[in-house]
Amino acid sequence: MRWSLCLALGLGALAAAAGQACAQATAEGAAKLQAALEAWQPSVGKLSLDELNDATQRIPVPFSVSDWRVTPDGDGYRVESPGFRWLLSQAVEPLQQPYAISCDSETLRAMPAPEGRFTLSSDRLLSCGLGNVGRITAKSRHVSGTVDPSPGASTEITVTLDQATFGPWETRAPTIDRLVLTRTARSRADGRSDIAARIAISGLSLFFPDGTGTLTIDRVLFDCGMPGFDARGLIRVAVALATDDDSHTAGADSAALQDRLVAALGEASTTTLTAGGLRAERNGIAIKLASLAFGLGYRNLARDSGDVTVRLDADGIATEPAWAYDAWTPTAGTIQISVEDFPIWQIFAASFAGRQMDETAEERLLREARIRFLFDTVRLTAPEAGLDFGGAISTNPDAILGSAGALKLRLTGIDGLVRALQADPKASQAAAGLTMLQVLGRQTTLPDGQSARDYEIVIDPSGKVLVNGADVRALVPKDL
Repeated sequence: MRWSLCLALGLGALAAAAGQACAQATAEGAAKLQAALEAWQPSVGKLSLDELNDATQRIPVPFSVSDWRVTPDGDGYRVESPGFRWLLSQAVEPLQQPYAISCDSETLRAMPAPEGRFTLSSDRLLSCGLGNVGRITAKSRHVSGTVDPSPGASTEITVTLDQATFGPWETRAPTIDRLVLTRTARSRADGRSDIAARIAISGLSLFFPDGTGTLTIDRVLFDCGMPGFDARGLIRVAVALATDDDSHTAGADSAALQDRLVAALGEASTTTLTAGGLRAERNGIAIKLASLAFGLGYRNLARDSGDVTVRLDADGIATEPAWAYDAWTPTAGTIQISVEDFPIWQIFAASFAGRQMDETAEERLLREARIRFLFDTVRLTAPEAGLDFGGAISTNPDAILGSAGALKLRLTGIDGLVRALQADPKASQAAAGLTMLQVLGRQTTLPDGQSARDYEIVIDPSGKVLVNGADVRALVPKDL
């Protein structure tokens, strides 16, 4: 009797589960799914091709080029994806097009999942494009993702391309073993979103023109995080600027729109690009890097100022063939510079408005902003040498040189490098210049016994540049 009851309960549970899994999709479920997808990747609406291209240069996150459409389809849902664009960098002379990924519309399959979520999938091949490069084709493609329409929940969708090729190309087309694009968005109660985007590449091969060399990278990872981003607000403003409606974009209204566009970015953002296993070969010379990382971020973005941090890390640097100065050639380095009170808002506003500041206006803006540059870490290391640099400089329009500050520099192994240069007949000028730098330094011995030179550098508001107390400007001949 007990076994019969357990069996009956088990069969009942299986039947209920099967009934839930095979339940017909509903119009209510379609509406929830469509709303969640529109929040994850909003649309610019119906625009002409020129307007779409113009709007693309103002929107630094993926966006849909038209509206999403979700309809019930048996026990699941038919999702008509409108296609998307993703600006990677704006147009820079002499290139007239922005670097933007663009993919065509397609149809996805969505299935209900536990706790009101949905899963997305597709294995259809789809050709995408990368501005200034060409079409991206792949031997296989897979889309997967989870959509959660609950308030405060996140939606994540990943597109994976295998054996991808870029073309057309003047010579051999670049190839990628695997390309994975992932985008996550978590909704906030205030209507903004925490957005994260990632591009992971493995097995990248590039070929220099005329068959002169190759660049191979084992792995590349691009990460971008934008908390508190108002995607809908930014898109509305970008479209208003792109459509060039005089009633909305003339004069003061244009400036107001530009401010609204920058305000939609949120107070902070971080972007990192890391690569591992790099090897470049050209004209018989090879450069290898075990790892390379670049990071850029801003914080405290406000109308009057903001803070920016830039970081560069490199390790395992090597060159082939060997040369006479390998002992003093850096094999690793770290550079991190923070910039406080930087006029990010004005620069973003000009950039997203489709116009670049002229050199005079930009120079005046930077000079009057009283920016502070902090050299948090500047370190280069070589087998028999090293460089450590730090300190801070502030722009000051009242100073003779336009800036003032104090810096510290330590050079390790400079004495050996000077001797090597003096013994090389072809390096006499370099030896003379480095000898003057050597003389200005204060000699010290490090705990490991290495000889080093220390430099305390002061940029005085009166126009003096002091190195260990000596005015170097007075040492430079007047006719130079």
